[in-house]
Amino acid sequence: MQRSDKPRKKLREIQPKKSILENNIVKTAGFSIVAAISVIAMSFYFSEFSESTTIRDVGLIFGILVGVIPLTIHQLREVQRKDSIDRNLPVFLLALLSSVQSGANLIKAIEQAADRNLGALTPELRNLRANLSWGTPPEEAFENFASRTGTRVSRRVTVLLEMAMKIGGDVTENLEMIQKHVSEMQNLEKSRKSALQPYTYTIYISFGVFLAVSVLLTSSFFTEIEKVQESLNTMPNAQGSLFGSLATMEIEKLESALFNMAIIEAVFGGLAAGKIGSGSYVAGTKHVVVMIIISVIAFNVM
Repeated sequence: MQRSDKPRKKLREIQPKKSILENNIVKTAGFSIVAAISVIAMSFYFSEFSESTTIRDVGLIFGILVGVIPLTIHQLREVQRKDSIDRNLPVFLLALLSSVQSGANLIKAIEQAADRNLGALTPELRNLRANLSWGTPPEEAFENFASRTGTRVSRRVTVLLEMAMKIGGDVTENLEMIQKHVSEMQNLEKSRKSALQPYTYTIYISFGVFLAVSVLLTSSFFTEIEKVQESLNTMPNAQGSLFGSLATMEIEKLESALFNMAIIEAVFGGLAAGKIGSGSYVAGTKHVVVMIIISVIAFNVM
C-alpha cells in the first residue's frame, strides 16, 4: 500500500495545479495595474503643459487599455483552450468507440486515445492516463480530468463515462449514445452562434454610424461655428444679436462629450457583442478594445 501512495504523491506534485493559473492571473493583474497607473499619471502630468484636455482623455483611455489588454489576452487564451477541448470531445468519443469495438476495455481505450492529436484535449488525456497508470481510483482520476479541462461539456462527458463504467452492460451502445449527445450539443451551439452572428454586425454598424455622425459634426459643423464665433467676437454688441448664444458656446466641451459618448458605446456595445457572439462577456473585451482604438483614431486623426 505504501508503494502505491508514493507514486501518486509524486504525480500530484508534478501536475499543474489550479493555484498556478490563479497565481499567473494575479501576477498579470499586478503588472497591468502598475502599467495602467503609470500611463495615466504621465498623461495627467503632460496635460498640465497644454490647455487642451485631449492628452489627458486619450492618456486615461490608453491607461485603461494597458490595464485591460493583458488580462484580456490571458482570458482569451483560456477561452480558446476550452473551445479546442469542446471541439475535440466528439472525436475523442469516436476514438473510444472504435477502440471498444476492437475489443479493448474503456480504460485501455482512454489510454490509447491519449496518443491522438486532439488539440488542447491531448495534454489533459495524457494526464488522465498518467493518473490511471499510477493507480489513482477512476473516480478521482475523472474528477481531476473534469477539473483541469474546466468546460461544461467535458464535465458532462466525464459523468456519463463514469456512469457507463459503473453500470456496465453494453459499453459500445453507451458510448454511441454519449457521442451522439455531445455531437448534438456541438451542433446546437454552432447553430446558436450562426443565428446570433448578424446581431454582432448590427452592433458594429450602429457604432460606425454614430462615429461617422460625430466626426462629421466635429470636423464640419463645429468648425463653422468656430468661424462664426470669430466673426462675432469682432462685432460690438455681439451678445445681444440673433446669434449671440453661439459666441459663448464651448466647442471643446461638445467635442469631449461626443468622444466620451463614443467610448461609452464602445464599452457596452463590445461587451454585448461578446455575449451575443460567444456567450461570454470576457470575449467581448476584444470588441471593446477594437472600438475604443477606432474611436481614438477617428476623433484625433480624421
